[in-house]
Amino acid sequence: MGCKTVGRFVYDSATPQAVAAGGNLVFANATTSNDCTASAGGGVVRIQRPGLYNVFFNATIEATAAGAVEVQMRHNGAAVPGASAAVTLAAAGDLANVAFATPVTVRCCANDTVAFAADAATSATVAVCVVEKVA
Repeated sequence: MGCKTVGRFVYDSATPQAVAAGGNLVFANATTSNDCTASAGGGVVRIQRPGLYNVFFNATIEATAAGAVEVQMRHNGAAVPGASAAVTLAAAGDLANVAFATPVTVRCCANDTVAFAADAATSATVAVCVVEKVA
């Protein structure tokens, strides 16, 4: 049995998306969306049906200042252990890629959310979230 993509959400622009410390990366386009919806604003992806899903995330972030930036996935508002990526950028304007994948279980009658929050002010030129149903 293969995986079925149920959502692919993208921000891809030459104009960097500003992300405040603690703020979510926002996806401007839902290139594929069945059983998932991207809510307007706030960078939240909603998974509408129960099951086991793999969530894949990657982004190109740009430093607004020198220092470390971590992107953490939140499932229903709670940080998911192991679903994060961090980089240390030497100067404002430096670029780095962050990526991770993690399983998510959506229980019956749930309308779960996943979001990706930066712990420090940054910006992103690309952010992609893919949600695949496994079972």
